[in-house]
Amino acid sequence: MPPFAGQGANTGLKDALILSENLTNGKFETLESAISDYEKQMFVYAKEAQLETSENEIKMLDANFSFQIFYQ
Repeated sequence: MPPFAGQGANTGLKDALILSENLTNGKFETLESAISDYEKQMFVYAKEAQLETSENEIKMLDANFSFQIFYQ
């Protein structure tokens, strides 16, 4: 994921948390169902992070961009 929203590491940590919980909580009958549930969740929050990243990239590439807009 491009670095324009600072979401890469956060997304990776969330991946690890959800997947490890799914693999160890005993709620899923199969490994495949645990992974499938994780993927369904991941697609939601990863899509949101990617959208934020893309929006920020467009803003930051503008010649008039200033980081001050983030601190108002």
